[in-house]
Amino acid sequence: MDPYAVELLRVSKSYKSYQALFGIDLQIRRGEFFSLLGPSGCGKTTTLRLVAGFEEPSSGEVRIDGQAVAGLPAYQRNVNTVFQSYSLFPHLSIFENVAFGLRRRKVGDAEIRRRVDEALAMVHLSEKSKGRTHELSGGQQQRVALARALVNQPAVLLLDEPMAALDSKLRKEMRSELKRLQKSLGITFVLVTHDQEEALTLSDRLAVMNAGRVEQVCEPREVYERPATRFVAEFIGTANFLPVKVTEISNGRTRVDGEDGQFWVVSRPGLEVGDAAELSLRPERLWLDKTSDPDHNSLNGTVAETIFMGPVTRYIVKLGNGHQLLTEKQNLEESLFQAGDPVCVHWDADSGALLPR
Repeated sequence: MDPYAVELLRVSKSYKSYQALFGIDLQIRRGEFFSLLGPSGCGKTTTLRLVAGFEEPSSGEVRIDGQAVAGLPAYQRNVNTVFQSYSLFPHLSIFENVAFGLRRRKVGDAEIRRRVDEALAMVHLSEKSKGRTHELSGGQQQRVALARALVNQPAVLLLDEPMAALDSKLRKEMRSELKRLQKSLGITFVLVTHDQEEALTLSDRLAVMNAGRVEQVCEPREVYERPATRFVAEFIGTANFLPVKVTEISNGRTRVDGEDGQFWVVSRPGLEVGDAAELSLRPERLWLDKTSDPDHNSLNGTVAETIFMGPVTRYIVKLGNGHQLLTEKQNLEESLFQAGDPVCVHWDADSGALLPR
């Protein structure tokens, strides 16, 4: 059996003079929760539509379950799609909304009853089966859309920003529901989203897309801690950037020279002595002290601003060359630093990520 539920091989897509995708390669494993993450216009929805069969690639190949699907219409592909708008039928009962696809395939009544009951039970809506969709909350309507897709027993469930219309509280509830469903069913989920938190919390792996290209494919922790490009580092969370030059590589560590000193960081494949680079530093991996520490990387600066944010306080530190670093500290105790205080910013060698420049 092919290990991949979905493959895109050198896939490009253009619309007249507009190029939406530039030869992307993706392999999505069976049974994983995979997310396509990126800003508007990056090509993630186009990618989903190519898998679903709503569009055909201009070049390259799409495979589902190891089989090329060129020219195969959407209804003949073993996938189902949940849309942002849900696309429910207000004139049908909730039961009939879920049963719609089965009736079109002329499945027997007894089998429809069994499978619809099972699908509604999975999304905790059994007691609502006789009601109408307008009687449901936004979260419940989304569950109906999920049940309608899952009742067809697809190999791959495609989710096109299904939580975009929900408020913050409902989104968090539905994230848990989606993850529970995916784990219990064991089928492949492919989610399109621009929400970083959504992708990081739900995904087994994710692809970060930008301007029609795939910038990085990996697990959530890796994409956050070891971004492949500056775009990824900026799009996922918050990051500081220091211009540096590689001066030494030894035993998996790289020494770099910056405008304010020398630092040791984790080596990055492809960077060699003499190369210009950028050092990406997450605010929460930096800490402040009043004195330097020879066992850690450090920079001298002055606190320019403190920002209380409830569970954390942000400190903006101005360096001698005018650059600023953003740091974060958990509010476990009263703040020790105020604007105007001289400080040392410290970080471990493992905390930074080198990026090509």
